[in-house]
Amino acid sequence: MQIIKSSSKKFQKLFHRFARRDRRIEEKVRRILDDVKNNGDEALMRYTRTFDKVKLSPKDFRVSESEINGAYQNINSDFISTLKVAVENVSRYYKKQVRRSWKTTSEEGVVLGEKIRPLESVGIYIPSGTVPLPSTVYMTVLPAKLAGVEKVYLITPPNKFKSVYPHILVVANLLKVDGIFKAGGAQAIAAFAFGTKSIPRVDKIIGPGNAYV
Repeated sequence: MQIIKSSSKKFQKLFHRFARRDRRIEEKVRRILDDVKNNGDEALMRYTRTFDKVKLSPKDFRVSESEINGAYQNINSDFISTLKVAVENVSRYYKKQVRRSWKTTSEEGVVLGEKIRPLESVGIYIPSGTVPLPSTVYMTVLPAKLAGVEKVYLITPPNKFKSVYPHILVVANLLKVDGIFKAGGAQAIAAFAFGTKSIPRVDKIIGPGNAYV
């Protein structure tokens, strides 16, 4: 294993190189965020064409019922059976983490307590690369559902056929997600953060990402 000391010139060179890269990424992401904030669906369509190589109209951003039904035709029943077992196991774990409101009265008669209230809406970002991970869907959706979040939305990049990986759609549908949208990268996060005519603004955004997400 190569060891690089912080006092060495090589370390300083690497550090500054990565710092410059991070600044470039931050500037690029900031421009995307501002663009989506100011131009909504128009900016989202433009970035989808640029980065995902797919042309979508505003009505295409939300996954339709027919697309969800079609996804079920592309997976086998064994997957659904395995999924239900996984969901049950993960739910059992997350249920133990749910925080609850409490109240007590001190000896002096002072009422003490903590009020726990769920967020009204959560947006979940699901990456969709060469090997999409459906497990990411239930690992993020279930905590929100069990916490009592009123609206849970999901957003994931479209593929070259303008659709979404079928296993992701099926998992999201079985978990009763309130809306599934097609968009990726920083532009997807911006859509959830600020809202567009086609995609709702949410109170919190969660999910795995990278330097751009």
